Amino acid sequence: MSVKTWLLRRAMGRLRITDDIIRHLSTFQRLGEHFEVEGPGEMLPVGARTVFRALRTRSAAQIGHDWVWPYWLERQLDPSSPAFVPRGHLPFLTNVTARNWTMVGNVGSKHEAIVDPRGLVTPWFDGWSLDWWIGADDRWHFPSRESTVRQRLVDDAPVVETIMRVPGGDAVQRVYAVQGSSATGTGELVMVEIENRSPVPFAVAFSVRPCNPEGLAVIERIGLHEEHTVTVDGRVAMVLPKAPARVAASTFHDGDVASIVTTGRAGAEFPDNLRCEAGLASAAFIYPLPHTATMRVMVPMVPEGRTRRRGLARRRVARAPHAQVALPNAEQVARGWKAQAGRGMRLVLPDERLAACVEANRRFLLLFHDGDEITPGPSTYHRFWFRDAAYLLGALDRYGYVAESAEVLASYPGRQKGDGFFFSQSREWDANGAAIHALAEHWRLHRDASPLDLASIAPAVARGAEWIERKRQTKKERRDPARRGLLPPGISAEHLGPFDYFYWDDFWSVRGMLDAAFLLEAAGEDEGAAQALRMADDFRADLDTSIALVAERLGSLAIPSGPRRRSDPGMIGTLAACWPLRLMQADDPRMAATAEEIRGHFMQGDAFYQGISHTGLGTYLTLQLAFVELEAGDRRALDRLSWMLDAATSTWTWPEAIHPRLSGGCMGDGHHGWAAADLLTFVRNMLVRETFDGGLAMCTMIPDAWFGRGIEVHDAPTHFGRLSYAVRWHGDRPAVLWELEPHDGVDDVLFTCPGLDPTWSSTALRGDALLAAPAADLGVRLPVSADDHRSIDDPVDADGVGGDLGVGLSTNPEGGSFS
Repeated sequence: MSVKTWLLRRAMGRLRITDDIIRHLSTFQRLGEHFEVEGPGEMLPVGARTVFRALRTRSAAQIGHDWVWPYWLERQLDPSSPAFVPRGHLPFLTNVTARNWTMVGNVGSKHEAIVDPRGLVTPWFDGWSLDWWIGADDRWHFPSRESTVRQRLVDDAPVVETIMRVPGGDAVQRVYAVQGSSATGTGELVMVEIENRSPVPFAVAFSVRPCNPEGLAVIERIGLHEEHTVTVDGRVAMVLPKAPARVAASTFHDGDVASIVTTGRAGAEFPDNLRCEAGLASAAFIYPLPHTATMRVMVPMVPEGRTRRRGLARRRVARAPHAQVALPNAEQVARGWKAQAGRGMRLVLPDERLAACVEANRRFLLLFHDGDEITPGPSTYHRFWFRDAAYLLGALDRYGYVAESAEVLASYPGRQKGDGFFFSQSREWDANGAAIHALAEHWRLHRDASPLDLASIAPAVARGAEWIERKRQTKKERRDPARRGLLPPGISAEHLGPFDYFYWDDFWSVRGMLDAAFLLEAAGEDEGAAQALRMADDFRADLDTSIALVAERLGSLAIPSGPRRRSDPGMIGTLAACWPLRLMQADDPRMAATAEEIRGHFMQGDAFYQGISHTGLGTYLTLQLAFVELEAGDRRALDRLSWMLDAATSTWTWPEAIHPRLSGGCMGDGHHGWAAADLLTFVRNMLVRETFDGGLAMCTMIPDAWFGRGIEVHDAPTHFGRLSYAVRWHGDRPAVLWELEPHDGVDDVLFTCPGLDPTWSSTALRGDALLAAPAADLGVRLPVSADDHRSIDDPVDADGVGGDLGVGLSTNPEGGSFS
């Protein structure tokens, strides 16, 4: 027994925690590699917040039956709802059925607000929320309790419109963010608009709520100053358009403010010293809203520190923006987002639903970018990890947002420790490989078009590769040859399982060494490049040996998640060796066996079910399988894409994992950046894909419904340069017109169109060709009448098509002329 274990047992004994109870902990540790008492210190606040919030939420909710709770909590508390969750002896209550929200924010900002499926707006991380209630002729309507609520994006932008049915019409809420300026005296703001689309007036209540989509928040004090500025715990929280007609406020022990509103007891005066010791103060500010009228409130996105000092609170109120300041409306903000998104690669797709999904998520991708970092979520996961960043930056780079990606990557040397470890979390051994791979992919795709200085990052890259080599040699394995030369056990992606040895870490690290060799060679450091390549070859040999020994032990070529594991859902991480790491081809027997094992044992319909940690249908994990199937030419990849589109919310967002029966989010951030990035990258790879043999595939795989309809790709970054192409149809034969603006030194590239004509290829950087009619084994259903599509107008001969791939390309995906 170690000293650490002895001390732990002594401490627990003093708390009357007996040895038979301690055995649960000690044997739990042995489910994976032995886990030391101390975990990653930087994750302790995250876990503590989650646990304490869940404890408080359970305690308050079970005695707060008269409260109007958020949508998810209303359903989890309702025994007649399919989302009801019995709590039993568990002391926790958290959102495990509807972790769905949509972020709003400004380009390049580190601050985002979230909007839940019923329009509950949470402007500050883990903070209070703003709800909207409508008093109609019949009754008060609470969106979290109504069934007739719809939600959508305005013009595919981060402008969230929530529509609730009221007698005779609709009440419409719109939420969006605007940048502040010194001219208007404002910082970043969330704008919340309410529009009356009913034929008669109604009342609208803006309610300050001590809760959010994750659980309860803490509000001890609420104040109303100068009739239009609302403060929460001494911080300016909302600026009203004018003095409210009626106001109401309450504490937890006095009941929800909703009961005051619904019983007509709201008055003209707001309490001077509203204070709730339980931290569940609530308030409502009520206005009449005539037919066709719109009103809006302003909510600061950047919270100031809590304060009990009244003088400081008054000074903050004095600095608050005035309600009449001129700011953009929802339509203007949506137009601004269209201009932002249009800077990169442009796609013209025949599927309107997929096109809307792509357009929305490329805008969201820009929101995940927070200046010199990028985060995989606006709420739960609003922090930086190298792993998630590799996927998010890859999507930014492939869609042409080179400046945003370069801004994050330029910070990488500063994130590296003195020993060469790229640090975002302790014991996260994939971090160095992920960091170097992101740098290399950026350089492959953009080269001299990138503002990133290759010479300035080369030393960090070299140190990062050397760190990997040292780390894998720190623990000499004498007992188990299958672990020899691998990275030590660590805390990797939670979907891989408990603390253990993970092939995921090894695959990413080998890729990092190979990419270090590429970057160092590009920087003119040939000796360093050669050393990185030698280290990569040695590491890969040890990794291949381990995989072979494990295959012999298990009697299967399918690669588990680590050398100590068997077949389990964690092996989904092994597929990363094919994509994005490209260490194994999809037809490698080991990769094919792994994909088949996953399809045979860990699927629910077309989606991957992750029984480890997530306990839900994986969003980006389903796409992990789809990427491998796309590389293999397996059309089941399109089934995964179809599932993703069906699983998306009405605002085109996904959580990390989805409840298998309820279709709501059950794990992670409700607006998950990795899922959004993978969706965008998958669509890009369908249309533009670098092949293992060093070529470019156009239209690798397209859905049946696209045959006979036009496709366009403009300014797609690739490893060889920027590619543009168009597909038009002449009867049952597709015609392709392409042009590559090559990187320096690229003279010829092998172009193919495997999803249209697998027999066709060309090495010309620019050209046009009439392809053979798609074969039946491609799963093609061609149009059966002229009404289904329009054929191209340009004359076509047996060798090619006329036209020019320039500004004259049609914007009509139904076909038409090239010129």
